Amino acid sequence: MEDHPETGRWLLQELSRTSWKCDLAATVQSARSLARQESYDVVLLDVMLPDGSGVEFCQELRILGNFAIIMVTARDDVTDRIDALDRGADDYVIKPFAIGELIARIRAVSRRMNGDRGPVLECFDLRLWVEERSVEQGGHLLELSRREFDLLAVFMRNSKKVLTRDQLLELAWGYVFYAESNVVDVTVKRLRERLDPNGKVIIDTVRGVGYVLRPARE
Repeated sequence: MEDHPETGRWLLQELSRTSWKCDLAATVQSARSLARQESYDVVLLDVMLPDGSGVEFCQELRILGNFAIIMVTARDDVTDRIDALDRGADDYVIKPFAIGELIARIRAVSRRMNGDRGPVLECFDLRLWVEERSVEQGGHLLELSRREFDLLAVFMRNSKKVLTRDQLLELAWGYVFYAESNVVDVTVKRLRERLDPNGKVIIDTVRGVGYVLRPARE
């Protein structure tokens, strides 16, 4: 569902390049009619629609059928994301987005509907699903930003290995900032705050070198 005509046409055109059969609805009423007539695997749902709330309609869709639901919206506040996920959304994509990422997320939720969550990294009490971009610690979901997720994935792939700031910049960001940039330190600090303080893993500082992901108790 997308009420902006140009965006809707663009999405329909891009998604139709795949093997998927796609329909477009601009209102809750038309989407409701389609959901009652057709069987869909995945529904892309905008939050703000001309005749209702996409988040509220998400709850209705859960009754109408067994759809995977991805919210696609410009609203990026964490409370909006939590509200949508609590009401039944399977994923939340913030505009603007790359079409390749959206297609990957559609594939990921489709696999989950079939019981396959795709490649997973496991390290101590952490489990990270690469393609669906979700992380659990001790069975509890962690709410991470894009950069926090990418940085944690790098740490998990290199657990117990000391990584310099330059290595982390290259592996998690894909490029190198100017030497005086403190983006790594800031992101590591935020990531530490997301991790369970009573968990089995910590990000340790190796003075003068960088950081290492290691067991909390060795």
